[in-house]
Amino acid sequence: MVTVGSILSGTFRFVRDNVRSVLIWSGLLVFVSLASMALMRPFYAQQLAEAQAGAPPMPNFGMFGLAMILFVIVFLVQYAAVFRAVLFPEQSRFAYLRLGIDELRLLGTGLILAVAGSIASAVFIAILAVIVGVVSVALGGHSMIVTIAMTVAIFAVLIYFWVRLSLAGPLTILQRKIVIGPAWRASRGHFWSLFGAYVVISLLIIVAYCLIAFIQMGPIMTDMLHPTDPAAHERVLAWQSANYGLTLRSVMLAVLGGLLYGFSTALQGGMVAVATAQLLDLRGGQRLSEVFE
Repeated sequence: MVTVGSILSGTFRFVRDNVRSVLIWSGLLVFVSLASMALMRPFYAQQLAEAQAGAPPMPNFGMFGLAMILFVIVFLVQYAAVFRAVLFPEQSRFAYLRLGIDELRLLGTGLILAVAGSIASAVFIAILAVIVGVVSVALGGHSMIVTIAMTVAIFAVLIYFWVRLSLAGPLTILQRKIVIGPAWRASRGHFWSLFGAYVVISLLIIVAYCLIAFIQMGPIMTDMLHPTDPAAHERVLAWQSANYGLTLRSVMLAVLGGLLYGFSTALQGGMVAVATAQLLDLRGGQRLSEVFE
């Protein structure tokens, strides 16, 4: 039986048995983080000089775009490696890391879900906005409770669809094709088990990231909450210019962040892949053929 406990125990067992691969995944991110910090430091120094001179900051979309592309590639490669480690443990060479058609398929699955989710969310929000407007008129403008209820409904629907389709990534790697429908069918009847496991792992990761963020950016976290304040913005730029470089402190923080990211990727990706493996095993041969019909 697939339960919250079975998914969690399987996930933690997967991480324990693949510590070497997780450390390699972490090292890859450390390298990428240090490279991006070295590239971004001149940009932040330039922005700081412009802010101190009273000139409007000039965004560098090219540099940010390059960094985003690099991180997307690393993201795809690492999550594909995690899925592969769970579903194809015999393919362990190079810590399950590849860069090929599987990663391209995973990107395709993600793009389809992102576009479809954006369109569906926009339509759903528009419908709810109309409903809120009609109810507001009927209640004479007292629509706060209705608005809150509708907002909760939006998040509930989005979470439901996200959980039901969360198996799409592992199934794409397993079937070596872009998979959407089978993910929905495979998760049928197991929403609460999946949701419960996801909540537990997500809370652990959020707490860890908050601690790291406080250690790394404690002095400027308050300033980052006030981006329209010129003085606060200048202090943030000064901190970024001073810390985005190959200093001992930045290297140590990059290593710490890389380890956190590596283990969080293993937990998040492993959780979804473990749930996928358990659900497919539960269904048996005949049911499995129905899932992938």
